[in-house]
Amino acid sequence: GGPGTDSGMTLERRREGLVITSLPLQDMALLSLAVPLSPEGEAVLAALLRGEKVFVLPQGLEYKRYRRTAPRGVYEKFTAMERRLREMGIGLLRGHT
Repeated sequence: GGPGTDSGMTLERRREGLVITSLPLQDMALLSLAVPLSPEGEAVLAALLRGEKVFVLPQGLEYKRYRRTAPRGVYEKFTAMERRLREMGIGLLRGHT
């Protein structure tokens, strides 16, 4: 399927904390606005509010797949969202697959 047709955000509990293993465009947009419209989004927001560690896998960020094709203005919207997620306390989990 095309953009946004992924089944949705996926989460895993790991020893590092709560890990977002897949973050589709729509879920990323909602999460960056702190508007959880899915059980996964609610779980992430609840974990952040409790002060738990939350991470996202870089390869789970759907928007990065469109780096070569998306107009710059559209792509920059998503890089700004990623920045906002980091400001909210969601870290990038590097060195994992």
